[in-house]
Amino acid sequence: MNIQICKFGGTSLSNDERCQYALNICKEKAKQGKVIVVVSAMGRYGDPYATDTLASLGNEYLSEQETARLLSMGELVSSIRFCSKLRACGINAYALSFKETGILTDDNYLCANVVSMDSHDFKQMLDAYDVLVVCGFIGMNSIGEITTLGRGGSDYTAVLVAKMLDVSEVEIYTDVDGVYDSDPKINKNAKKYKEITYHHMLALHCRVIHDRCIDFAAQNHIRIFLKGTFSDDVGTIIKR
Repeated sequence: MNIQICKFGGTSLSNDERCQYALNICKEKAKQGKVIVVVSAMGRYGDPYATDTLASLGNEYLSEQETARLLSMGELVSSIRFCSKLRACGINAYALSFKETGILTDDNYLCANVVSMDSHDFKQMLDAYDVLVVCGFIGMNSIGEITTLGRGGSDYTAVLVAKMLDVSEVEIYTDVDGVYDSDPKINKNAKKYKEITYHHMLALHCRVIHDRCIDFAAQNHIRIFLKGTFSDDVGTIIKR
């Protein structure tokens, strides 16, 4: 079975116009085989369902369990919304719940460590649907409570799913069309890498993809293609 894994960041999903680019990418990929779409919460701070906005709704009186549930709402809403848009395009899509995703963690609610992964529901749903939408950032502890994977957790989710399903590469789509040696929004002469090693990527301390995602990809030989949602450029390949 040909499976492609795509992850879309919050800015790629922040409004209908931007979301259409992500939908077009998924529609093309669905013509080639099964597609798993990992989504972040929509938008950035100030947008209603962005993680930082949700965090601002809580206070120090919330337990970590309650805070994890609050923070997870952005990805839950995002996955259902994106799935509904895929179906409106005529695509046979399904949004997995955090329990169906099968990422089992410890009880560190706000930056959980992955203990094991269960692909049973994934494989069943892949037989029934062409595109599966996964809420990134969210795990589940041994008693079924929501945990979160920390900052950059949706990128981490994408490579975890790749490992779970024995897929050798993932595509991560952002508002930047690759990895640069400096911030292209500040430095117009920034150099973009066509390829970069995991080690070099970590040394750059680049905030485009979280280190936890890069570390896991390196340990499991999962190639990462970093691409721009709004660009036709090939982006940057992160590999050994």
